[in-house]
Amino acid sequence: MTITNKFIRDFFSYKRPHASATEMEWFDRFVKPRLGSTYTQDAMGNFHLDLRTDDANRTLFVAHIDTVHHTAGRQTVSVGKDGMVRVVDGDCLGADDGAGVLVLLALIEMRVPAYYIFTRCEERGGLGATHLAEKHYDLLAQFDRAIAFDRKGTSSVITHQGWGRCCSDVFADALSDALSDEVLMYAPDDTGVYTDTAEFVGVIPECTNISVGYRNEHTTNETLDLVHLKALIVRVLGVDWDALPTDRDPTAQEDKWTAEGVDPWSGRAVGGLDLWASDTYDYNHKDIHKFNDSEDFNMHVYDLLNDAIDGYQDELLYLMAQVGDPTDPDHLYQEIWSAKIPERELQRALRNVDYARDDDETRDVLLDLCDYVIGSKYLTEGEQ
Repeated sequence: MTITNKFIRDFFSYKRPHASATEMEWFDRFVKPRLGSTYTQDAMGNFHLDLRTDDANRTLFVAHIDTVHHTAGRQTVSVGKDGMVRVVDGDCLGADDGAGVLVLLALIEMRVPAYYIFTRCEERGGLGATHLAEKHYDLLAQFDRAIAFDRKGTSSVITHQGWGRCCSDVFADALSDALSDEVLMYAPDDTGVYTDTAEFVGVIPECTNISVGYRNEHTTNETLDLVHLKALIVRVLGVDWDALPTDRDPTAQEDKWTAEGVDPWSGRAVGGLDLWASDTYDYNHKDIHKFNDSEDFNMHVYDLLNDAIDGYQDELLYLMAQVGDPTDPDHLYQEIWSAKIPERELQRALRNVDYARDDDETRDVLLDLCDYVIGSKYLTEGEQ
């Protein structure tokens, strides 16, 4: 498969919301001809291809074919001299997860012995992967590792999705070493949110997600580092996938946090709110951006949740107050301003915002988070 600039412009010109005409047109043009005649399709519509040659081949590769575009149709894409791919006139580029599909197609072209699944409806709740977990347990039990190529950036081998462990550190270290060279530098990363392999962690010992070079996914500013993607494709073709270690027990679910409810990385309490850092309300000193209708509400909330995970929660808390009490947000903010929301709740909200279909569903996520904060506050005060 030769990845020219013209090929990339054509490949990413299709907007592919789930079950749209252009999702299938794109699949029929770019994917189906490379699968040959032996692929199958399950009841959810996932496409399967088995290239295993013996019982030692216990690797599953996954990528999803849908995108978060609001409408079907075509868009214009550019490839810069810097190797960055950008959308000119669409909702998003669709490198999430078109880039992952390209990695799988390269592996298939080279007949790398493994099992391949192109999943459906990942962007609407991982429904294709959920179907696999619920209806195809015996198939998933045949694998020691499930590899999704559906992660932003250029360096992540994901060890945790949401707040649960999905692969062992032993496996992540070995895969990071296998993917790294003088151009690429991969390392274990415990900050994953969600992709299809999260649904397989109760069956498959080692489940991960690999960075493929896109950034700002789900937005008009999404980009794809084509130089990185091409280097990654070369690298994955040389990995001895079945030689990677298997160390995790899929029946022993491990949270990112300890049983005592403390995040061992930051030391913050996570079983409930870290309430309330100060008893003195001082709103005037805070430089808080107030959301206005000219902004993309869903993306604004998504960004604030990421900021909150990084430790800056003020603007998220004020937006929660705006949504929770639009007539008097300052009053509600006075109630919640010093709360420290645990990361697992923020990660849960981040995933729900990622799947929100409209602004109303995004507001519901904020209302749920606000209810959690208020409920935890009074529960904690009642226990003291």
